Amino acid sequence: MARRRLGSRSNFRSGSGLILKALLFLGFMSVVTALLVLHMLTISDLFAAILAFTPTGWALILVGQACRPLLKRVGFWDALVELARAYDYVMGLIVFMPITILSWFPIVSEFQTRMLFSQAFSRGLQISTILAGMKEKTT
Repeated sequence: MARRRLGSRSNFRSGSGLILKALLFLGFMSVVTALLVLHMLTISDLFAAILAFTPTGWALILVGQACRPLLKRVGFWDALVELARAYDYVMGLIVFMPITILSWFPIVSEFQTRMLFSQAFSRGLQISTILAGMKEKTT
């Protein structure tokens, strides 16, 4: 069942679908470049525009889901499903990329440990021995 379902979408990844994706990407990049050069937009303006249009894209996907029977009759439903999938990938990158990058820095791990065990630190306990599972020397 899954092979049949995924196999029907494989034609979108090859041939004309790949050309369409390449043309869409090149068109988007040319529009962004034209806006940056001709209208003197800055990267912060572009970032603000992306943040402004993010809820709009989500709303359009939800309206499309509500109009599913109409979109299936017109033949636009598969395109909406692909758009929703791409939107989901991009939102996942936006949400999880900063978390991933921050997790590479050792100071974030230490800060997280301090936040989790702040009461123990204020009492003067040695968390490293507790986390390592070692027993403290008692005299």
